[in-house]
Amino acid sequence: MRHLRHAVLAIGVLAISLWSATPATAISITDVVDPADTLIAYGSTPSPCPAGFVCTTSALSFVHDISDDGYVPGVDTITSATIAIHLTDTGGSESYTFTLGASQTFSSVNVPGGSGSTDTIILSLPALTDLAADGKINVTIQSTIGNPGPGEFSFADSVLTAEVTDGRTPPLQVPGPASIALVAAGLAALLWVPRSAKG
Repeated sequence: MRHLRHAVLAIGVLAISLWSATPATAISITDVVDPADTLIAYGSTPSPCPAGFVCTTSALSFVHDISDDGYVPGVDTITSATIAIHLTDTGGSESYTFTLGASQTFSSVNVPGGSGSTDTIILSLPALTDLAADGKINVTIQSTIGNPGPGEFSFADSVLTAEVTDGRTPPLQVPGPASIALVAAGLAALLWVPRSAKG
């Protein structure tokens, strides 16, 4: 009878543990924009303008889109994101500005010669909200006048990395108090063995 008691207890513990909520899955989603290197010079329009880009005087714009990389707007949750923009230049330091979405701006004057440099920007809350709305965020790279003079450099590539909580696999249902009480009562009844039955 003792073995029956242990078996019933183990089944009860297993049933209750299966009812507990499973944590949501955290995933990392990356979107890469990598056209042929494009020269951005202050006062000039980037040419040739890469397909899918918008080129204006001193600037080019493009869209990072993680909705085609697995992100589901309205279902998944973005907890954080970064954009790493790689610029190259054969000359000295250059002056430039990045605009992310409608609200975040980042300025720098550091594009050394050779392989260039990569600026990694953490998205602010408004920019993160912009990205979360539809999985897309607009990025503008603009050459500006700084020290020693107007910027002239090449855009090499941009990588957006978003940390996402996957909402597509719903957690298991958590039982209400009435359900738990019912299971507990059933287990108690099964475990109750009258003393007269022993021996």
